[in-house]
Amino acid sequence: MRSIISKSVGIVVMAVMVLILGVALGSAQEIKGPIKIIVPYPAGGGSDVLARLIADKLKDSLGQTVIVENKPGAGGRIGTEYAKGQPADGSSMLFVNPALFVVSPMVYSKLSYDPDKDFKPLSQINTYEFVLSVPASSNIKDVKGLIDWMKKNPKQANYGSPAAGSLPHFFGLMISKYAGVEMVHAPYSGSAPLVTALIGAQIPMAVDVFDTHIQHHPDKIRILATAGASRKHPEIPTFKELGYKDIEGVGWNGIVVPFKTPKPVIDKLNQAVVKAIKIPDVTQKIQQMGSDVTGTTAEEFGHILKQDREKWGPIIKASGFKAD
Repeated sequence: MRSIISKSVGIVVMAVMVLILGVALGSAQEIKGPIKIIVPYPAGGGSDVLARLIADKLKDSLGQTVIVENKPGAGGRIGTEYAKGQPADGSSMLFVNPALFVVSPMVYSKLSYDPDKDFKPLSQINTYEFVLSVPASSNIKDVKGLIDWMKKNPKQANYGSPAAGSLPHFFGLMISKYAGVEMVHAPYSGSAPLVTALIGAQIPMAVDVFDTHIQHHPDKIRILATAGASRKHPEIPTFKELGYKDIEGVGWNGIVVPFKTPKPVIDKLNQAVVKAIKIPDVTQKIQQMGSDVTGTTAEEFGHILKQDREKWGPIIKASGFKAD
């Protein structure tokens, strides 16, 4: 009889524990609203547009208010520092890119945040490719012709990028290493002035993102190659298919959360974000911006961050570039 009673009590205890655990897990996934997506750049930019597209869809899937909060300044570092101090309960997410999570930790001796200690990856959102372009008026027609020209005219081998310390800056150095020519970097204050200078042939070549140059190709700018795995335009080859297999580089946007955010909450937000960007009208709008939709798991995004640091680290270190 005692054995039967003990087993019965044991079963009841186990049932109560399972119930308590279920309630605990359920409450852990509950997110107190409103939920905010912090964008560390001004309103109207690419990151801001993407964040608002996602926020609009998250309102429906999560059944909560989702807002976009712009915290611009210092190339995104002010907003990133602000985000690390937000509650780690799923109510705050941060839009990030390689400049903030790959480059900045390598070029700033003092940084107000640590990508690995202050944040956890949630999902990569999209990728965008870099391009190498020359003025449409240039006699250079392809990458081989450009490399030949640089070897013959090393003192004129200057290239522009939208900013010092940006991935296009370091992608140019990747090309420089492959060509065996020490190209001189000319940083501009954004893509707009860079494009203007390139169109006016004030600089012989430029490295930037695909969507900023394609609208001027081929009438004002000639894109020689794109840096991804496959063609973004039927008439523009990739570096890889031209035989330059070591010249590859893509940028991305992603979302992270404060470090102590529970995994069940991360999983819930990840599923909602990935679902949002895979909605056809959102996917179409992202593609119209010259990007490819990804939507990774949190673990996959963490792996991408690790790979990017391993890829760009030696190039950044060899450049000797320091931002402070």
